[in-house]
Amino acid sequence: MGNGNVDFWQVGSIHGDEYYTRREDAEIIADNVIKLPLKVWLPFNDTNSVWVEVLRERGFETVVTEGDFFTTAPPAGVQCIISNPPFSRKAEVMERIRKLNLRFVLILPFQWLNDGIPLEYGHQLMFFRQRMYFNTPQGCLNKPRANCFVLSDGLLKSNLTFVDKRKMEGK
Repeated sequence: MGNGNVDFWQVGSIHGDEYYTRREDAEIIADNVIKLPLKVWLPFNDTNSVWVEVLRERGFETVVTEGDFFTTAPPAGVQCIISNPPFSRKAEVMERIRKLNLRFVLILPFQWLNDGIPLEYGHQLMFFRQRMYFNTPQGCLNKPRANCFVLSDGLLKSNLTFVDKRKMEGK
């Protein structure tokens, strides 16, 4: 999700779940994406998004589109989506990605694994040992309601990854 004051994707949000991925988490995820030349669609972001910065720094081409994800056609040549979609519409987002036949790397709420549904879409999982925090549109750090995981259908370097940010920070 973006970092600017643009609210264009909220058309797709049900519960006002506009939260922005923090740079440190975007970096961890991007560093675990395979290094193929990829043209990445960021349908839930604006041009000020940390996702745009982080992915471009790592050599990925990014495309940001304005509009409702559910009615916007994917830009020509995009090969995948890497993002933090609105959790309130996660099942609809996943179904649309499947219909578009796009590969993906998505942050999703951990409790969704209880339903078994995510495993119908992807087979690669990344777990964070600490809860992920997100920034709000007002620039505040939110209190996480639940831990999150990353789901992918083959774009991560490993099928199962555990991330301990404390060890990465030397704590």
